[in-house]
Amino acid sequence: MVPIYICEDERPAREFLQKMIENFLLIYDYDMEIVLATADPCAVIKHRENQQQPAIYFFDVDLQHPDYNGFTLAKEIRKLDARGFLVFVTTHEELIFETFKYRLEAMSYLEKDQPELLKQQVQQCLSDINQLISSDTSSEQTYYTIKGDTSYQIPLAEIIFFETAAPHRLVLHSKNRRIEFRGELKKVQEEVGADFIKVHRSYLVKASSIAEINFGDNQLVMQNNATCLLSRQGKRALKEYLALHKNEGLLWD
Repeated sequence: MVPIYICEDERPAREFLQKMIENFLLIYDYDMEIVLATADPCAVIKHRENQQQPAIYFFDVDLQHPDYNGFTLAKEIRKLDARGFLVFVTTHEELIFETFKYRLEAMSYLEKDQPELLKQQVQQCLSDINQLISSDTSSEQTYYTIKGDTSYQIPLAEIIFFETAAPHRLVLHSKNRRIEFRGELKKVQEEVGADFIKVHRSYLVKASSIAEINFGDNQLVMQNNATCLLSRQGKRALKEYLALHKNEGLLWD
């Protein structure tokens, strides 16, 4: 689900834009959702700090805030989300050239003071973004989503293994972080695909992230030097995987 942020300081304009976007998402069934609609630029920055997936941003250019206008807010967001889609809403066409000053790559500029034209522009903008997202099939754009009080989008390429921490509590181990969340290994395995092997009732590992296999000690050493247990059933699953992928040059062949 691609998150959408709206920052507009005029409440009627913000509610109009939010309702319009929600209607389009419902009509066209885009895999997107509005996660925040606010007048406060600082709230956008704070919320975005805990997220990973590229997002869509609808920013009013002329924000009445002591520290931020739409462009300076977008500049801060670019530090947190280099691949997000920036959309500026403005009544001042001449301000569009400010994007060059701030070195911002904008997806679109919407005309705030013409409601019917704005609807057309928003619809086209969402359609264009959906096409861009759908056409990007590279592995770098494949994520595992964790939903909760804080949502995360973790690239599958960065995940090393999942571990059961307590009943209905899991820990995701990636190259750069460790995230605890509510879930079950069985469901996670269904979501992440065949490259992940359940080697023990408490461990779901990514095959390409295994650094060392020790069948005698019933252990795996992962690329982050963590040790995972290997059960009898897990051995069978791992050996089956090895047999199917014996020509792929895995690190521990």
